[in-house]
Amino acid sequence: MSTKQIFVVIKDEFIYGGHLLSLGAVSIVFTSAILLNISINWDFLIVVYLITYIVYSYNRFKEYEEDFLTNYDRTQHLTKYIKYVPSIIFCLVLIVIGILAYFGNQLGLISGLLLLLFGLFYSMCFKKITKKIVGFKNFYVSFFWAFLVIFLVFYYSSPFDFSVLLLFIFVFLRWLINTTFFDIKDIESDKKYNLNTIPVLYSKNKTLNYLHIVNIFSLALIIIVVYKNIFSVSFLLLSFFYFYSFYYIQKTKSGSVNINKLSYIMVDGEYLLWPIVLILGKFICL
Repeated sequence: MSTKQIFVVIKDEFIYGGHLLSLGAVSIVFTSAILLNISINWDFLIVVYLITYIVYSYNRFKEYEEDFLTNYDRTQHLTKYIKYVPSIIFCLVLIVIGILAYFGNQLGLISGLLLLLFGLFYSMCFKKITKKIVGFKNFYVSFFWAFLVIFLVFYYSSPFDFSVLLLFIFVFLRWLINTTFFDIKDIESDKKYNLNTIPVLYSKNKTLNYLHIVNIFSLALIIIVVYKNIFSVSFLLLSFFYFYSFYYIQKTKSGSVNINKLSYIMVDGEYLLWPIVLILGKFICL
């Protein structure tokens, strides 16, 4: 393989293999730790990365065949090693349990395993509920990601107060935008499998308008929380992502965009920027 081909394989694995999302999960807990004044260690970051990677690897394994319709590039990449995915998942689950048992406390172990099971159960049995309840997938997946904040607090035995709940809601809202936006590119396949997602029922443009509303709520939450002195003024720096989402929502409305690339790179890549914006912003303001 040439250097260029190797680079393409690495790039595709990073984007389509779930690593971008896994790093996003690490970024979310890292940002949450900064805001909640929690000192975190490498063991927790590794566990968060692996749990997210396991959940999304299993999901892509389960949906491998149907993804040919709307996620051809991703599915083509996964074809290279799809038969090894069950073994990889099994080994990683053992590693996660080992790290949780050795480094975590009892509550951390329980909440970590709950997070893992909660993520796996969607692909195992809960996805079919989306056929009956509109938007179930979006709320379920958003809850999974928001639970990372709870896991962080339990793992380090930190106080579970109102600030934790508000941060949970903020992550939930940001992920509600993410998951609903992703459903836009999957309209045809979701129709085929009778999944009642928001874009399937209400069309692309109405869904984008809905996302604007959720985006405004996430911005309002930041402003209110800072105004009430629940978080420091540095939390305002995350309001940048209101404009970040506004941009790609409007770009999608115009129609002049590759929605697959936009979803996998810009939308999923948001969370990697959270700690960068927070830390750089605080440094600039000093």
